[in-house]
Amino acid sequence: MHRELVLSAFKKARKEVKEETGVTMSITGLSKKISDYMMDECHFQYHEKSLRNKYNIAMKGEEVELKSSVANCLCCYLGYENYAAFIVEKNNQEIATQPAEIIPAETALERAKKEVSMGEKLKIVIQKNKITLIFGWMCFLMNFGLYMTN
Repeated sequence: MHRELVLSAFKKARKEVKEETGVTMSITGLSKKISDYMMDECHFQYHEKSLRNKYNIAMKGEEVELKSSVANCLCCYLGYENYAAFIVEKNNQEIATQPAEIIPAETALERAKKEVSMGEKLKIVIQKNKITLIFGWMCFLMNFGLYMTN
């Protein structure tokens, strides 16, 4: 979704410059304009070269990764309150343009198969927090060992 955000910001900048001056500005100039906006309005410094690089990646069709503060500032430039509002608006536009399709109702058996059991949930939590659990367990053993020796 960051790809669409970057492309939309440059599209808006291109349109504004064209209306103001009647001239098509280069990507470098557009990135400078957006960077200046980010500094003036959001009080956030993001270099125009970084914006230009993100735009070039987006134009290749690759996915773009932005920090949340950059994404929120670009959304403000586009007139959205924040990145979440941008996503909601884009999803509503996609739903409106897609033809309605009929989704068959799931049976109770199919829903039961999709539900994750408690053991599987515990396994996922342990895998995600393995380092924290090991560190905590070692601290507990060290404290218990010190307590027992005293």
